[in-house]
Amino acid sequence: MHWRTLALGLAIAATPAVAATPQDSSEPPSIAMEAPADPDLSDKDLELAVRAAYNGAAAFAAAHGNYFARDEVFEPLRDAVRAELLEEGYGAAIVPDGPAADLAAARVCLTAPGTELRVAINTSGDGLSLVAVTDARVFSYDYDPHKSADIIVAPAAACLKAK
Repeated sequence: MHWRTLALGLAIAATPAVAATPQDSSEPPSIAMEAPADPDLSDKDLELAVRAAYNGAAAFAAAHGNYFARDEVFEPLRDAVRAELLEEGYGAAIVPDGPAADLAAARVCLTAPGTELRVAINTSGDGLSLVAVTDARVFSYDYDPHKSADIIVAPAAACLKAK
């Protein structure tokens, strides 16, 4: 347990703090996503959007016992990710209302131009995948402390076509 806390603590140390919403909050803050999605984000922009999402998710986890989500409660984490995307200038990336089933599902191309920042949570709620995806490209972070203490970064590449 201590290695996970240490690894997450070290990763969070370099990230800016974000006001976190308690996981048991009955009314999460509303964050408007009025900006249209930009279909022409560069690979670098996809990477920076994922990094921004990780900053928000990591700050949220630090404030909630090193868990990204518990008991299938996703909304407060989603709101923390949205808030950080807006703060860091990537508010055009849409964050879906529900989590992706897993990393593979999150890496599937959009069916139309735009950008989504998808989040998948592991079963324990202490790991997550963050994926910026367009209709052609994808970039992702994958962190599961049960598999590795490292964040696995998948550089920008062609996204997976839906089957």
